[in-house]
Amino acid sequence: MAATGRWHERTLQDGEWLRADFGNLTLIVLSILEEWRVAALYGEQRKVMDNLNMPPDELPWQRWDRGEKDVKLRFRPTFPDRPVIIRPRAPLHLSPRAKANFFVGIPAFIELSAHSEGEYERLNAWPSDPPSNTWHGSPISGTLCYSVKTRARRQFIPEDWQELSIISTIEIANSGTHTLPFERLFFETGHLGVFEHLGRLWSNHARVRTGDKDDSLSGVVFGQKPFGDASSAVELTPPRLGRVRRSMLKEAFSTFLGGPHRD
Repeated sequence: MAATGRWHERTLQDGEWLRADFGNLTLIVLSILEEWRVAALYGEQRKVMDNLNMPPDELPWQRWDRGEKDVKLRFRPTFPDRPVIIRPRAPLHLSPRAKANFFVGIPAFIELSAHSEGEYERLNAWPSDPPSNTWHGSPISGTLCYSVKTRARRQFIPEDWQELSIISTIEIANSGTHTLPFERLFFETGHLGVFEHLGRLWSNHARVRTGDKDDSLSGVVFGQKPFGDASSAVELTPPRLGRVRRSMLKEAFSTFLGGPHRD
């Protein structure tokens, strides 16, 4: 199975440019004067590019130098650069020794890499849909996160998520002896890769296990592939923090399930 065309390698000779659309994001890439110039446009900003033969100088350019013979570039979907806070459609109480599987759509960031002295080098990444900030933890000690706008679902219905959402499947298991509320979940995505299946983006499956006390958390177990029918997906982007089978993240998970938060 091959990836769709938007993720294929591209070539820009000096003086050439391209426009690439990714959901609510448009990236303009210009190769000129031994530089890569990139402008990220959203919403009404994108209209400035209608019917133009050349990008205007006043675009919000970001610039990187390149070698004279460097002409190749590629786009890749990747996870956000911060943890995300996930909420179900309605609070769910997990009975002792119960488990539940959820589908979550996390808007992809679009990473651009370009040749520098003949080797691919990451330039930057931009959100396909700008996320909202949220705070996880106490006012004194906590973590700045992104908040996922679309709520977690028990079933996968393609129309529920945007085209550039990465569908992540998360199994939450209550290994304790008391019922636990699932109102929100602190989710670190650094060990998740991005795959493509039938034109949709997926991540490898994750299993979260918690108990009655914070120190009873046994962590997150990561599968090698996406869940269910998407297990035959082709990998586009490896995990940002490397591939592991298990992650503890005990400090981050101190209040990971149903704990205090502040938007």
